Amino acid sequence: MSNAKFQPSRKMMVIYKRIEEFVERNGRRPRILISSIGKKHHHQETRRLATFLAETGFDVDVGPMQQTPQRAARMATENDVHAICFFGIINRHKELICELTESLKAENGEDIRLIIGGSLPESDYEVPYHAGVALIIDTGALDIELMNRLLDVLEKR
Repeated sequence: MSNAKFQPSRKMMVIYKRIEEFVERNGRRPRILISSIGKKHHHQETRRLATFLAETGFDVDVGPMQQTPQRAARMATENDVHAICFFGIINRHKELICELTESLKAENGEDIRLIIGGSLPESDYEVPYHAGVALIIDTGALDIELMNRLLDVLEKR
């Protein structure tokens, strides 16, 4: 057996430092709700993303599968998250974003950032961004660059 200790990469150390700076500025770790809205077949992506974010220093809440936008908004505000990352039905993204945005307003959660997770083709990015999504992430490419982009979004909150 080896006595060698795990040493994070220099890039990962930058992420850890950014998260600690976030904590210093905000008094707590970045907190995100990961939810599947309108569809129940995203459990593997949800679990994978939740694990990745938790391992890098986020506080992660995972919502129930096949949740409504209204329930997701209520859970997000009750848990005081910085962002909701949701997986939804591809052809309904605009509708779901609008419903979620309205539900967040009704719950006084207008400052909660919206993030779409999944495998959305880049040709379809314009509609969600125009509807108010702050970030679209490909859960097949969970890496340090994603963490930097996510922290950028949360710091602009």
